[in-house]
Amino acid sequence: MILKTTEIELYNLCERGDRKAQMRVYDQYANGMYHVALRIVKDTALAEDIMQDSMITAFAKMKQWNREATFGSWLKRIVVNNSLTQLKKENKMPKVDYDDVAYEMENKADEQIDMEAAGMTAKKVLEVMKLLKDNYRQVLTLSLIEGMDNEEISEIMGISNAMCRTTISRAKESLRNKMQLI
Repeated sequence: MILKTTEIELYNLCERGDRKAQMRVYDQYANGMYHVALRIVKDTALAEDIMQDSMITAFAKMKQWNREATFGSWLKRIVVNNSLTQLKKENKMPKVDYDDVAYEMENKADEQIDMEAAGMTAKKVLEVMKLLKDNYRQVLTLSLIEGMDNEEISEIMGISNAMCRTTISRAKESLRNKMQLI
């Protein structure tokens, strides 16, 4: 990642607690991070709180940002983690004993949903995703919308990598089935 001198200076000022610099960064990322949180928690007020708390956390922990990743991707990870933590606090994440589930997974990890072939717009797909079970909606949001890989998703959701692949596969199948009904 190559940062421009002005970006480096801006982030250095943020790290030192400069409120004007922090406000510039906040203005740059607030809307996008709000929508990341909203897609996960599905509550506007809660999403706004999560976004603001995440920004405060990011500014407080700027020294922990390794700068190999972009600030935006690091911030997005904080927002996603905070959103999922909030869902867990509210017991909205389903509790499933995956050890008892005997399921032979088909290898569909590389398969992407072809929205155009299905005649669906992205907006319609997002609407259909709202109909999915919470854990399916969450893994698809992290995978397809946020672009996270299985390892990141499994770490964030606290499940094994194999269970992550299984859940994504099942979620995609469920989404396909619901899209065919529309």
